[in-house]
Amino acid sequence: MKKATKHRSPKIPVLTLENVVETIKSVGRGQAVLPDWAGKKVYIGEAAKRDWENVQPHGESLDSFSKLYSDNKDLIAALANHNPESIVALAKLIHREESNVSRTLGKLEKFGLVELMPSKIGRKKRPILVMKMVRFDLDLLSGEMSLAGLRRCAA
Repeated sequence: MKKATKHRSPKIPVLTLENVVETIKSVGRGQAVLPDWAGKKVYIGEAAKRDWENVQPHGESLDSFSKLYSDNKDLIAALANHNPESIVALAKLIHREESNVSRTLGKLEKFGLVELMPSKIGRKKRPILVMKMVRFDLDLLSGEMSLAGLRRCAA
């Protein structure tokens, strides 16, 4: 009986155009081997390199992200539109218990979508939505998911 090998999903790189051109030239001169990303989707340009970043979902699945997102669209919208000063203010804004909101923010933080910034006064933390868009790469054979996020531009 054949042993199943685990298929690793390649990460989609974010490169500058300069990096891509230099790599192609090096391969053409015989100074480098063809990179793993050759022939696959690549995000090119300074803006892509600056704005897109890989997010580590810490073993989470697309299903768990989908459920978290669909159950918390109101929370994400409140973060984006109202910039609450604290978790308490966010909880009041969306009419939920503070402990529930805090737990949800922790999950969103694990996905890299939210940051909890310490307050200058006391132990309060200010929740900030740091991603405005995410892209999923799902390996259909292994079920592994990788995530890249487009950073939210500061207003």
